[in-house]
Amino acid sequence: MRGPPTRFTYAAAEVERALAEAREFPALDQALADVMNLREGFREPEIYARTLYCTGIDALVPRVARGLNLLDRPAPGKSNDNPVIVATKFYGTGGHTQIARDIVARLPADATAAIYTDVYSELRYHALQAFPGLRSDLGERATLILDAASPSARILELYAMLAALRPTRIVLMCHPMDIVAVAGCWPFRDVVDFIHHVDHVPAVGAALPFSGHVDVTYTCHLACRGEGLDAVYAGMAAPRTPPSARPPRPPGRPIRIATSGNPHKFKGRLSYGWTDFAVAALRRPDTEIVHIGPAHDWLRDEVGQALAGAGVDPARYVFQGFVPSLHAALLELETDVYLSSFPEPGGKASLEAMAAHLPMILPVPHDQPPLARFRLPLHRWIEIERPDQLPAALDAALALGDALRSPAEVARLEAELARFDRWVAGERPAPVPAERLPD
Repeated sequence: MRGPPTRFTYAAAEVERALAEAREFPALDQALADVMNLREGFREPEIYARTLYCTGIDALVPRVARGLNLLDRPAPGKSNDNPVIVATKFYGTGGHTQIARDIVARLPADATAAIYTDVYSELRYHALQAFPGLRSDLGERATLILDAASPSARILELYAMLAALRPTRIVLMCHPMDIVAVAGCWPFRDVVDFIHHVDHVPAVGAALPFSGHVDVTYTCHLACRGEGLDAVYAGMAAPRTPPSARPPRPPGRPIRIATSGNPHKFKGRLSYGWTDFAVAALRRPDTEIVHIGPAHDWLRDEVGQALAGAGVDPARYVFQGFVPSLHAALLELETDVYLSSFPEPGGKASLEAMAAHLPMILPVPHDQPPLARFRLPLHRWIEIERPDQLPAALDAALALGDALRSPAEVARLEAELARFDRWVAGERPAPVPAERLPD
């Protein structure tokens, strides 16, 4: 690394000062808590999708570890013999959690332990019932949940657990401002892979020299590599499906458009909002939309009101709810076109749609922040800037379908998916062509 990142940086001067000046436990714990609570402001327009690095806080992580007398734990090498995943928590849905499942599935059976820091107190005592035999549904051999009362004590607790487990590889995929996870793992940095999975908001640890900095989205990787980080682009996994698995649309059946994502991916506006694109799609009388994933009442209300106001039957927009596998659902529904969530595109969901050999339509308004713009070394989608372009984009996407199932395009897709397998196996995937993100 040629120095701390200078673009896409996020500064929290008062919090950084308090962390630097803390000499006693009460002051340290308050400063650590303040770091973790910075997440509450990350949806502000000047921060969201415009910042990635907490360089001031990262520079203080080694000092925090030294102040807690955490001795460095150098390792002779990194391997998959005894891996540990360190996370804040995982959810029932979402790409972050699925990435962890994909990692565990590719590691030796019953080899991986998982440690949750639970710094936001979302897994405390009552949740232990969800982990029969101290295991969750990730497929790990054991799940441990930190329980100390204060942030500094949790750092010590995490350090002690890791020292006892003696991991040969730590996959660090904590939530963006979980400084407990980052500081507790710092003494083990020789075997830590920092998974940079949050490409829209700042993340503690992203600028620290762990043994691996692993980007799972291409946009994030372009930013990190452009800033001089020794970043690896691992991409993400998706189920492999033969092109023949998706049958052609029967004559006369409506064009079935699918979308998916957690509700927050559909919240907010840039030049347009999600409902503008939904209305534009359904103004064509030969279309229907299936919305896969959880949907809050506000989202159902917004969609229903927008469609009714445009004279479109809301019944043509179906909320499918949670599904165990997006990829499987897209095939079972005989989806014709995938429409990316908006204003926040979903990297994992988009890749799974592409792996199902579906053409995708990607809304990219001119005012979309640089880190929110979906990118991939492949190009299997139609970009539009305005809702009124969506009807024509549907025709273009349908026409693109056959080309995406050609042997050459399937081979390119397989090469992209294979990157994740190689990284989990301990290899370093090949670098990708250089691009510069817009300011």
